[in-house]
Amino acid sequence: MATAEMGRIGVCSRMHESPQFFEVKIFKLTVFYLLQHLSFTPHHISYSEGANTAYRMENSTPPSSLHNSYSHRLPHLTYLTPLLRPYIYIPLLLTAYILYHRYLTGLSHIPGPFSGTFSNFWKISAAWHEEMPKRNIAAHRKYGPLVRVGANMISVDDPAAMSTIYGFKPIYSKTAFYPIVEALYKGKLLANLFTTRSEQYHARLKRASVTAYSMTALADLEPHVQPVIDLFLKRIDEVGAGGTKAFDIGSWLQFFTFDALGEINFSEQLGFLETGTDVGKSIGTIDGLLAYLSVVGQAPWMHRFLLGNPVLPHVLPLESSNEVQNFAIKMINKRKSPSTTKPHRDILARLLEVSEKDPSKLTFEEIIALTTTNLIAGSDSTAIGLRAILYFLCRTPRAHSRLQAEVDGAFDSGALTSPVKYADGTKLPYLNAVVTEALRAHAATGFVLEREVPEGGVTISGQYIPAGTIVGVNSWVMHANKSVYGEDAESFRPERWLDEENEGEAWEERVREMKRCNMAFGAGPRVCIGRNISMMEIIKFIPALVRMYDFRLADPEKEWKVLGHWFTKQSGMDMIFVERVHA
Repeated sequence: MATAEMGRIGVCSRMHESPQFFEVKIFKLTVFYLLQHLSFTPHHISYSEGANTAYRMENSTPPSSLHNSYSHRLPHLTYLTPLLRPYIYIPLLLTAYILYHRYLTGLSHIPGPFSGTFSNFWKISAAWHEEMPKRNIAAHRKYGPLVRVGANMISVDDPAAMSTIYGFKPIYSKTAFYPIVEALYKGKLLANLFTTRSEQYHARLKRASVTAYSMTALADLEPHVQPVIDLFLKRIDEVGAGGTKAFDIGSWLQFFTFDALGEINFSEQLGFLETGTDVGKSIGTIDGLLAYLSVVGQAPWMHRFLLGNPVLPHVLPLESSNEVQNFAIKMINKRKSPSTTKPHRDILARLLEVSEKDPSKLTFEEIIALTTTNLIAGSDSTAIGLRAILYFLCRTPRAHSRLQAEVDGAFDSGALTSPVKYADGTKLPYLNAVVTEALRAHAATGFVLEREVPEGGVTISGQYIPAGTIVGVNSWVMHANKSVYGEDAESFRPERWLDEENEGEAWEERVREMKRCNMAFGAGPRVCIGRNISMMEIIKFIPALVRMYDFRLADPEKEWKVLGHWFTKQSGMDMIFVERVHA
């Protein structure tokens, strides 16, 4: 009776041990097994199951009691010859590595795909196969709001965590993923607003450059975007042979955004629309850079052995092959020349004004970094948004017809004039609903926006996450959250942003939450500094296009192809544009 009672007490006490007790014991048994049977067989290894486990190796024969104690649990491998034993080291060391990262890093309570619980293989595979958004959403559907996608990384799908991860106090710093795309200039890496991990440097650089992206600057820049829109409308009529020929609109939309950014940054179109080509292979350069970031960024340590190898710049022309940066440098040097005619106050002019007043506030190298980033990030993200709007309109005839009616009515009433003014476009409810919904339904970025948990750790979705863990939200995952965007969250429905049923305060509260969780331009203190410029381009562009052309997919049954990399670039958008006739 006493023995039985003691047995029950023993079992109960073990049941109340913390999960870490069993995790630690598994790991210790594995280490003991490795030492006893492989590396240190001729030595005396002492093992204790107490709280302070100790290992001692002496030049003596293992005691028989030690062997007898564990022989029923750990098969003895003394039959292996010394020549064979080295071949067992790797699998057993690998087993020890897996057990450690899976169970002993404080994240074992977070579910996730098996390979993601001890390595970065799941992330690398998703990036390599260009399926990160799709796989990330599926993982959360299966495992819940917290998913362990890497040995030290948690993907989060919890609206309440947005203000924690991307808030201002405390600021969760960026991770080693971001600096991978820093460009070289004279042998030095150029940090920028996107890549820097230093919050202090980010704050200083943003203070020095923010006036160039302000609403005041936007008003000065707007007139210089219109000639680019006019050229685009002319070129698609030429390329489409007056509506008789289908062509890939996706490429032309990026030609438009590049030329528009040329005007905005340097007061000069770059020739993409005029030639209908990838000038200087700039788009190809960006695509290659972002493909590299997408895969290597999942295990940043690899970068040191690849393009981040300090020897590589002395062997390969890494600096001179960066066509986008080379163009930015050329334009900056041209502007600084005394013989250059003073242009309108574009972004470069505003940055140079700050630098000339106080060079310590903004250096030449920082101006290079800022303008290069404008071209890379701005051209892709805005083009992705424009493609999404046109594609979803073609796929949703009801929305297309309603937008066309709103735009026509606005022109007829004088609410819109040609050229379309940004301020007027923002007053059209359905236009803004279409734009907001398209940017939500197809976010420009497809990866988790990584941040590092600060000292002290954090509790997210009721689970403790230790300091140093990488956490973050993928915009595709958050934008598919049904608790925020409804059961049809994965559908394109502009009406969700409109109070169609006169719900009043209930609708206002719902829209506030949808806007709070909208990550189309990022979140928190690191939100995209060029978001106003992007929205200005889109709001001016779409009404002008809808007013002038009827458009449709050449093959309505054919779906576009989406690249599931850092930027979710689309292709396969052959369309037909037919000029409309207005009375």
